[in-house]
Amino acid sequence: MILKDIKAFLIAMTMVFTGTMNIFAAPELSIPKNITVSGTQTQVPIYISGVSGAGINGFKVRFDYDETLLTNPQLILDDTLCENKNVLSGPPQDGNGGDFLITLFSGFSASEDGILAIIQLDVDPNFLFCEKSFVIAQTALLNASYQEIAYTVSDGILMRFEPGYENNVLSIGKTDNYEIKSAQNNMLTLETSLFENNGFVMTGHNDGDMLFDVPASNGYDQIMSCKWYVDVHGNAPETITMTFSLPQINATISYFGLLASSDNTSLTAYEELDRIAVGNDTKEFLVFALSSEQLTENHFYALGVKYKSEAIRTIPTLNEWGMIFFASLIFMISIIQSRYKVPS
Repeated sequence: MILKDIKAFLIAMTMVFTGTMNIFAAPELSIPKNITVSGTQTQVPIYISGVSGAGINGFKVRFDYDETLLTNPQLILDDTLCENKNVLSGPPQDGNGGDFLITLFSGFSASEDGILAIIQLDVDPNFLFCEKSFVIAQTALLNASYQEIAYTVSDGILMRFEPGYENNVLSIGKTDNYEIKSAQNNMLTLETSLFENNGFVMTGHNDGDMLFDVPASNGYDQIMSCKWYVDVHGNAPETITMTFSLPQINATISYFGLLASSDNTSLTAYEELDRIAVGNDTKEFLVFALSSEQLTENHFYALGVKYKSEAIRTIPTLNEWGMIFFASLIFMISIIQSRYKVPS
């Protein structure tokens, strides 16, 4: 009986401890992995989550990035969790690594997750890609007694993207510290089963409509006006899956095609990479599996559509209508003449 009571007590304590750990999960510092750089400046938000119940009173956060291409760091606190706080910032002078340090000794009173601070950087014209990471050994979250609080981090990615294609940028990839195998927005999902080497695949789309309203060529009746730009940094995976969710898949369509081009100004430059037949089935998704050779860096991708032949209606032009009317008129006159013709 005593053993049963002890066992029940241990189980109850385990459940309480587990529930407490779940409620007060370790805070996380993170930088987005899809920051697009355009122009000569960029702003990098530093997010913090798990704030509630963590007892954070101050912090010191140190960052590392390519200071040869990203320079002149400036701290922005407007509309952040540290607005109106006495936050110190600047390049570290202690020789312990990193390129930029922000410090708040006390007074952090936020109770909700959000943006801790924003770092503005000048961008070199030759900039293409850079990881922005936390220097773990020199980063700490502090409680009111200046004791360190356990936390986790998620490093970020900055990239210069094709202008006009910075909408809903997705990124999957691998570094020495983490791996992202899947990313999704409201229409496109990028997935891979394995990154053998470090590298990133990123894609964003322009402001084109999600409609097949542009005449096309190369065996397709129409092409979607929305185009996707794909960029690769480092090594691409052996295979990658691009899944499109479309509301326009119906029985009048014969097949869809994934088209690619290095020139987004000419529809005739797009070449077919893969094709999906629709048949009589209703599909909710288009899934294209591409090899690393097909996933070409700095290329534009589009969806083409081919309609079934019986679904294409040929409408006569104005000149054709005139010829039809004229032929019909001659035919009617000949019938009338044949009826009232006087015998010789």
